[in-house]
Amino acid sequence: MTAYGAAEMGGPDAAIRLHPPCVSTDARFEYAAWIVETHRHSAIRPGMFTARRRPFLPEEGGLLAFATTRSGDHLFWNTGVSDDPDEWPVTLMTTNVAVGAGEPWVDYEVPLLELLFTLLRTGVPHPGEPGGLLGPLSSRIRVWPPLAGAAPWSPPPAGTAVDARQHAALTEGLGLDAVMALVPPPLEPYLGEGTWERVFERLGTRLPPDFVALAERYGAGNWSWWLDMSAPLSLDRSREQGLAAAVEDMLDGYRQLRAAHPQYYPMPAWPEPGGFLPFASTIDGDQIGWCADGPPETWRVAVNPRHGDQGPPLTGDFTATLLTWLRGGPAESGFPGLTGRDLHPLDVMFFEPFGSGVPW
Repeated sequence: MTAYGAAEMGGPDAAIRLHPPCVSTDARFEYAAWIVETHRHSAIRPGMFTARRRPFLPEEGGLLAFATTRSGDHLFWNTGVSDDPDEWPVTLMTTNVAVGAGEPWVDYEVPLLELLFTLLRTGVPHPGEPGGLLGPLSSRIRVWPPLAGAAPWSPPPAGTAVDARQHAALTEGLGLDAVMALVPPPLEPYLGEGTWERVFERLGTRLPPDFVALAERYGAGNWSWWLDMSAPLSLDRSREQGLAAAVEDMLDGYRQLRAAHPQYYPMPAWPEPGGFLPFASTIDGDQIGWCADGPPETWRVAVNPRHGDQGPPLTGDFTATLLTWLRGGPAESGFPGLTGRDLHPLDVMFFEPFGSGVPW
């Protein structure tokens, strides 16, 4: 870590990115906050795949995050194995596996340097990568652009809560700034290879600016194991990875359902005035969209629930609706309560980014 700093090793198809103690020039990455956030969410995310619980620092003998892969997985040191940090073996956590068909944890049982040699020569087992193998990586090493020019990190004074900004955002702030304070966006989100103008041309309309701004920050991924977001600028990918294709597919399905059962689908289908224009789906099969009435700046969120009747549009735009949901607000039509079971919102909210090669 001292020799290479914030390095990206490999690429362009597969790479690992070291996250040393530093602060990025735009303040989007602060080492201590990243550790807290990564450990918190890495304790949540594997729960869909396994009952096995792994400890994280500061719990004694816990895992310590130090790197990510290009596809968004995390690498940890297992600090409980040895008192010598040079002997800490590396563990991988991935959620790019099928539920019930893969184990999210891989214990490599070798220290980082030995793992890097193997990554370069032959690759290492990785259940979420094509062929079950991460690597072999190319020998390219460069400074990872999001952390270029980063300043050294200094530990905060004793007693400082490094996630104080997140706790404050549970009740303070509005819009995208508050969402980003609650759930820091990925440093390098996957947007796709197109442009917004091409997306708008294909869909036949511009989209609400609040959604465009949020999609540019977060890219493709999943919110708290419930809400899937397609890559906004992918035009040549399948429904699951490209926004334009996803919209077209969901809109076609909605038109067919409404034609067959108009009593259950009161909203017309876009481009009819006030029509339903879906843009995201949930793990429950719901469709999240807009009531496309008037200019895009005024569109309200609308939901086509899979297991219930379609209600009227909600009161706000997508970013405001998402923020209320993340904060553990009361359930709305199509938006179930996030927390439940008296859990703290920060213990259940996360955004899992997806890269260009993730087959979700």
